[in-house]
Amino acid sequence: MNNLILFISTLICWSPTWYLIKFQFGVVDPLISIFYRFLIASAIVFIFLILFKKKLLFNLHQHFWFLLLGVTLFSLNYIFFYLANTYLISGIVTIAFSTILIMNILGERIYFNIKSSKQTLIAAGFGIIGILIIFEKELLNFKVEDKTHIGIILSFIATFWASTGNLIHQKNFKDKIPFIQSIAYGMFYGSVFTLIVAKFRGAELIFDYSFSYISSLLYLAIIGSVVAFYLYLKLLESIGSARAGYMGVVMPIIALIISTIFEGLQWTNNLIFGLPVLIFGCVLILNQKSKNI
Repeated sequence: MNNLILFISTLICWSPTWYLIKFQFGVVDPLISIFYRFLIASAIVFIFLILFKKKLLFNLHQHFWFLLLGVTLFSLNYIFFYLANTYLISGIVTIAFSTILIMNILGERIYFNIKSSKQTLIAAGFGIIGILIIFEKELLNFKVEDKTHIGIILSFIATFWASTGNLIHQKNFKDKIPFIQSIAYGMFYGSVFTLIVAKFRGAELIFDYSFSYISSLLYLAIIGSVVAFYLYLKLLESIGSARAGYMGVVMPIIALIISTIFEGLQWTNNLIFGLPVLIFGCVLILNQKSKNI
């Protein structure tokens, strides 16, 4: 029941973020917006740690893993997702994110030597088939000038880094690295790394004082980062990165509904037939790991 509550709570916090990211575009460079988001989020967590007098000093080895967590889960992951959102509507981006379940399964096999069953391989096959059906037109009618492909590629790269961050957190948990502190330092290092990348790309450090930008930024930083990542990473520690990755399967459904209402998403036959195949493959993976989330 606790895992179910964590799962549903995380889903409620995270699902709107895919759409709200759109309000971060315009005046401020997307990467600068990511920098603001996780700098605010890390500051909130550090304030909590200071108020409750939690441990803040760690050795270089632990900071190295904080850094890796930050660069993968709180920086590169979002850099590529934000950039993907400049080419695609949010619902389509989340479809690519649903493959995080498959990536987490493969990652557990590679990094933690958790062997995949035949059912897992079959399920992964369904997932790949689902993705091919959904993006069949883009694959068969590839044109260099069609920037939709850029968005799709960026989405999958982002998902890879998100999966890598999941696995790093799983390792940190096994190594008994403090949970809240890893989030605080990870978000801080991630924000700084993003700022470095942004400045390297020539982005200006400016701010948008519009209501839509500030309100969406605060939601993304507080609810979509501090609260959502606390809940999700707790869930990951409880059931493992593979099964926690099921979040990526359910979330696209809600995100697609939001895109349909607010972004005018048109449901094509490829999306209608491909999405159930993708979901079926992911459910098969979960089912062979455990009957419950």
